[in-house]
Amino acid sequence: MKYVNKYLIVLLVAFHFLHAGTTGKLTGVVIDKISREPLVGANILVNGTNFGASTDLEGRYFILQIPPQTYSITFSMIGYKEVFVKDVKIQVDLTTTLNAELEEGVIGMDAVEVTAQRPMVQADVTYSQANITSDEIDMLPVEELEDIVALQAGVVNSGGLHVRGGRSGEISYMIDGIAVTDPYDAGMAVEIENNAIQELQFISGTFNAEYGKAMSGIINIITKSGDFKKYSGNMSSMLGSYYANDALFPQLDVFRPNTIQDIQGSFNGPIIKDKLSVFASGRYKRNSGYLYGQKIFVPESHQWNSQSNNFEYISPSHALWDSLYHPYGINDSSWVSMNWSDQYTGLTKFSWIINPTLRIAYSLSGSETASQGYSHAYKWNPYGRSHQFTTKLSNMFVMDYSLNPSTFLTVSLSKSVNHYRSQRSDKRNYYQDHSNISIDSVNFFGFSYVDTTISADPNLFYVSPTIDDYTPGNNFEVGGHSMGYFEQKSTINTFKIDGTSQINRYHYLKAGFEYRKTNMSLTSYSVQLAEYTGYTPRVPNAMESPSHNTYGKKGRNPFEYAFYLQDKIEFDDLVVNIGLRWDYFDPKWKILNDPSDPNINSPVKPINRFFDLDGDGQISEVEMYPQNQKDNEDRMSSNAFGNSWYKNAKVKSQLSPRFALAFPITDKGHMHFSYGHFFAIPQYSYLYTNPEFEVPAGSGTGYTMGNGDLEPQRTTQYEVGFSQQIGMDIGIELTGFYKDIRNLNATKIIQSFVAGDKYGLYINQDYANSKGITVALSKRASAKISGNIDYTYSISEGNASDPAAAFNDEASNIEPEKMLVPLDWDQRHTLNTTLTYHPIKNSGVGLIFSYGSGLPYTTQYLGVRTSFENNARKPSTYNIDLRSYYHFEFSGMKLSLSMNVYNLFDIRNELTVFSDTGRSTYTLVPTYTPQYSGPGYNSLNEYLVRPDYYSSPRQIKIGLSVSF
Repeated sequence: MKYVNKYLIVLLVAFHFLHAGTTGKLTGVVIDKISREPLVGANILVNGTNFGASTDLEGRYFILQIPPQTYSITFSMIGYKEVFVKDVKIQVDLTTTLNAELEEGVIGMDAVEVTAQRPMVQADVTYSQANITSDEIDMLPVEELEDIVALQAGVVNSGGLHVRGGRSGEISYMIDGIAVTDPYDAGMAVEIENNAIQELQFISGTFNAEYGKAMSGIINIITKSGDFKKYSGNMSSMLGSYYANDALFPQLDVFRPNTIQDIQGSFNGPIIKDKLSVFASGRYKRNSGYLYGQKIFVPESHQWNSQSNNFEYISPSHALWDSLYHPYGINDSSWVSMNWSDQYTGLTKFSWIINPTLRIAYSLSGSETASQGYSHAYKWNPYGRSHQFTTKLSNMFVMDYSLNPSTFLTVSLSKSVNHYRSQRSDKRNYYQDHSNISIDSVNFFGFSYVDTTISADPNLFYVSPTIDDYTPGNNFEVGGHSMGYFEQKSTINTFKIDGTSQINRYHYLKAGFEYRKTNMSLTSYSVQLAEYTGYTPRVPNAMESPSHNTYGKKGRNPFEYAFYLQDKIEFDDLVVNIGLRWDYFDPKWKILNDPSDPNINSPVKPINRFFDLDGDGQISEVEMYPQNQKDNEDRMSSNAFGNSWYKNAKVKSQLSPRFALAFPITDKGHMHFSYGHFFAIPQYSYLYTNPEFEVPAGSGTGYTMGNGDLEPQRTTQYEVGFSQQIGMDIGIELTGFYKDIRNLNATKIIQSFVAGDKYGLYINQDYANSKGITVALSKRASAKISGNIDYTYSISEGNASDPAAAFNDEASNIEPEKMLVPLDWDQRHTLNTTLTYHPIKNSGVGLIFSYGSGLPYTTQYLGVRTSFENNARKPSTYNIDLRSYYHFEFSGMKLSLSMNVYNLFDIRNELTVFSDTGRSTYTLVPTYTPQYSGPGYNSLNEYLVRPDYYSSPRQIKIGLSVSF
């Protein structure tokens, strides 16, 4: 920490500390309407706030640090009539220019009222970004953050969000200026609902130096704050159901409005008027899902016993009910939802104006989720699947201090906890003693999920699904549980200081420092249940089995910090963004000196097992006796090469320049160009996989190993764009981009000392590039219609889509690709259209149309690849979602009736396909696989019907909301 303090002092001395991207800027010129002369000392006030300014000798003014929102602005001066301007929109990281002409008059006369007309082309935009307000979100059929982002140009939603050809996990998430990306898996460590979002900024271009730890995009969320003068609130309830008359989706032919429940509400207002306010929101949602299985079997239906060569029926008391296989199942064949979810989320934010120069905000947000994912193998034994539990909790503290009207300082502190578990957890107790493992099953709301897998009775059974070892292929599980257990927890502590300074008319300076430390714990294993365990469930020893991974009691504690400095230079006919960012990362981990003999607890090289008594560098049979064996301490200090067993991973750093400019080409059009280098630490899961460095003898190519010495992944991006306003209400934007992506995570095959044993080590080797153009057409509300059309043409190629591709190819005896191939998310044509229409007052219809050309896949026949990777294309996809609503007043409150319909025309988009046909609808497997005629098993055709290969069917939700 002393090094952090040293750098902090240097930074403070070097320049005024300046606010990350959470606010906007208002600027303009005030003149006399008749003489056209600038007015000196005119007052500008942002109504409803304490933001304001006065004009200088040139009649110019600027107001910094304004939260994104739509405001009214008042211009006033002694001897002149006031000018009142409505609907002035302030956006994150952007400058809103608002000029005013004052005419002479007596103070107190009726003010001149004007409605601001925002230009369709924002003159100071130097890279591609989208700013979506809360009002725009409310009008569209979108319910999650990902739904909004997926509509933006350059985004492909396929196994995660891919921005301009990048891999998933290359996006940085920010809330109120604080990074909230979980470094373990690059997901969002905090759950934020749409009703808590004031503005969403999505950056897909070459973002400024203040943004880091991302190679593809930035999702910057500004949450709502409480009003300091008046109270308001909202409560809504929606009920719904999936509805489809299709045998592919059983149980959906009847509309059951209780299968989807969505209740949410918000409240905001003053606690102390003009001083302290609160905003609070919460949501409960339950979705019963649309994929159903049948309870033909339950986990305890059958247990394979190799000693008696029979299937045994196991009851909780170990009673042997039937020594023979029960061919037609033992349960009631009732239908069970297999992809349900249940979630609570909440956010509370306090805002305190201590004095005109000092503001403080504190927010607490969290969520609790329980769910189960669909598993086709368990379709007839749905209770055998694992449950997933996620708890997220975040505390954020932000202090804003005004050093003077042109310079602001912001200090931020946050602590986020992301806790995920996947385990067998239901009302049955078939498990072994877990008393030595600590698992917190109580969430922060105080609700508790019954963790019945924790049992003090070691005799309770966990039933294995190994019956499948006996049954032929293409059959559903007829008993047993999922044998895996996974728990991972990340605690992320962040300190950040940054700010802004308008040092003169032209230079708008930003600078900052961020320190982030993460503590991670992990426990992962597969329960062993076989003859060698005496058919008693057992957790494998973490030091002996690669199937049991743990970070130990202290976990992993990597840390990182960064400095940035940037300047936004605004001339009348040129805007330049120039910046520099420096990132530093210490993995706090170790790597092997001798990768061919990785496991210090079970070495295979004789010289690592015994002392070399005669010093000849080899171990003879004479030296191989028990008393001459080395222990771990001996091996730690010296391995076969005379080095210590481990060495510390190196710290990593990078200097990343950013440059962008924009200039006008017509009175309502401009061009921009941007260039930048982007640096991202690999997901921590790739650094710390298999932390015991275990590769058992005789395992073949069966395991991968993390690498604490992975280098940062790097992207160089270029962008050029053109924007033009057409008429009063239409804007068009054309953008071209190119990305060169290097040092991507890959796997290298390491040959163990034991012949035939290999493992995959994560390294930096993969390469990719993407290029494309986007065309965006936007129309603001006029003639009752508004909307956007975004089209993207892109090509995304690389040597591998998956970091584990080389390892998987080696395990399958496939020659790795040595040329650039289409990546899995290489969608050449993407079209998104949003339309809102207001046919009558207080009503509206929102429509979303999405189209995507076919994604690539690799053709196979009889399980053998028939060409190069991703040589063919899946069918294209399209979808239409609809939202309609009607508002009316009742007893002083506003009521709203609404209906959301997702997949309006119930389209069957084929997302996953059979590799021998390229379709979800059929496969050639029946032509070379005989039907199994034994009693009780599913037919081959039953197994090959895959509802999980398609997009979700039509979903209808009907709601009522009350606002005051």
